[in-house]
Amino acid sequence: MLRQKIGLDASSIGSNVIAYAIEQRRSRCGLPNLKDYYDRLQHSPEEFDALIETVVVPETWFFRDREPFIYLKEWSKTAWNPNCTLRVLSAPCSTGEEPYSIAITLLESGLAADQFRIDALDISQVALEKAKQAIYTKRSFRGGAINPAYFEETGDRYQVRSHIRKTVQFVQENLLESHRLLEHQYNVIFCRNLLIYLDQEARSRVIKTLDQALIPPGLLFVGSAETSQILHDHYQSVDHSAAFAYRKAEPRPSQPAPSKVSAIKPVSKPTISLPRLEQAKQLLDRGQFAEAAQLCEAHLLLDRTDANAYLLLGKIYQELNRPEQAEKAFQKAIYLNSQFYEALIELALLKEQQGDLATATILKARLQRILKL
Repeated sequence: MLRQKIGLDASSIGSNVIAYAIEQRRSRCGLPNLKDYYDRLQHSPEEFDALIETVVVPETWFFRDREPFIYLKEWSKTAWNPNCTLRVLSAPCSTGEEPYSIAITLLESGLAADQFRIDALDISQVALEKAKQAIYTKRSFRGGAINPAYFEETGDRYQVRSHIRKTVQFVQENLLESHRLLEHQYNVIFCRNLLIYLDQEARSRVIKTLDQALIPPGLLFVGSAETSQILHDHYQSVDHSAAFAYRKAEPRPSQPAPSKVSAIKPVSKPTISLPRLEQAKQLLDRGQFAEAAQLCEAHLLLDRTDANAYLLLGKIYQELNRPEQAEKAFQKAIYLNSQFYEALIELALLKEQQGDLATATILKARLQRILKL
């Protein structure tokens, strides 16, 4: 039922976590057995929502990962026309730290509060109520500075000031069933660390919905482990390390079919001043996969202990439809760094696509152990 309703891949968080949540809710409802609780779930949308609240435990904080917000600030200063209203989507927004971080970033970039609008969506009503209250403990700042211009101290907690709260509209919405997104268009979308918890069908649906909602040349921000899910023929990676942001391409005008001669692409010559891996990444983003693979392989001839290079090579092999070579590259990356989160995610997704659900489950269990460290 969780897979059908919210697209949850049970192996992404562990079946034991879901079983524990079900047992908690069954006991809370005072029902004697799982059959009775299953019947309750089928006939009570409120109880199903309560189960989702128990299973989906949000983990977020202000300016999480930092670099996406640094890039957003630069972009809004240099690339955005302030005469237009900037529309931003944060989904899922959890308890509000991300959309409020976006609002603060845009204000610091020089935009006035009436020059942008942020829609914040989440399936959890409990999380949204906390977001609307906008009261946080120090844990939500992870040791970062708490600027009194944006936060008002209330005892041992901090509340987002009203002029920032007014820039964000919170809405309860399931991205898998979202008609709202098809009615709105956005210039910037933050959808981080959601796709890794969805099954393949749900991921495809969410990506399609986000793509329809984003106006070219808008920005899409994703999690570090989700970059391989982006439609690379529609998006180009921005030139900012660790921002994990992609720019949506403008629609290409229709052209007559090229001749056989013109269809042959010349091998592009990467800029010599750039490191090989950065050149390879740029070629990957441009769809020049064979050239990207050559550069990656050349780099690894000089340094066979570079886990990041094997990760990149694995992604390139996937684009070249070489799953066996991609798998070996990801395995080498993990061998060099046993806690390489992104490589584990990529390998788990690959095994899932191959139908090897047992191995995918084992890999996702390793990911859960890493998150708990």
